[in-house]
Amino acid sequence: MTAIVAAVVAALVAPVGAAEVAHPERLRGVDARELGYTYAVGGFVPEYEPPAPGSYELPVVATVHDHALLDSDGRATTLFALKRDRLAVVAFVYTSCIEAAGCPVSMAVLHGLDAALAEDPDLKRAVTLVALSFDPERDTPERMELTRRSHAPRADWHFATTAGPAALDPLLLDFGQPVAKLRFPDGEWSGLFRHVLKVFLLDRTHRVRNVYSAGFLHVRLVLNDLRTLAREP
Repeated sequence: MTAIVAAVVAALVAPVGAAEVAHPERLRGVDARELGYTYAVGGFVPEYEPPAPGSYELPVVATVHDHALLDSDGRATTLFALKRDRLAVVAFVYTSCIEAAGCPVSMAVLHGLDAALAEDPDLKRAVTLVALSFDPERDTPERMELTRRSHAPRADWHFATTAGPAALDPLLLDFGQPVAKLRFPDGEWSGLFRHVLKVFLLDRTHRVRNVYSAGFLHVRLVLNDLRTLAREP
């Protein structure tokens, strides 16, 4: 655990990290279990051949509702307006995240999916990708637009945020996405979040059909699930 904490602190005291974190040097005094819970290293790579698309079924996990969002152009929109009647892969992220197995992993998988969709015209028409920020205070539409440009999407990939807690809180609750600010002992926010990595697979009628965590998130697996759902009537 000490090695993990040291790696996190080293990243945070660098110029880029320091711009987003309040008093990064103070993280040396944070309980290692607090950092280790969220800022653990690792990544999932399947050591088996995933089942062929259409050879299995994905049960319905839940049904989500529509929610007000702001797109990266600053325009008011909603989740369903972005998604329409297509399949969707939705990831909750924040752009200041430095977690080794957190938002950067989610965004890397979305980036890989975007590239794969661009090479599959039929699936590209059937799928949209959505990166949703749970840090509207810093992840303004302008910042989400910069993030979008850095990924240079080739398929239909949206980068959205919310207008604030009134819109964000029910959205997180609906998806079952826990998020909490990581605070110093005196209550000051560190600039980081404790959050569980979750990426959601939605079908055409807005039902959750899979939830990927850090231990089960890989482009190949998500693509197989998308192709399986695309075959449903």
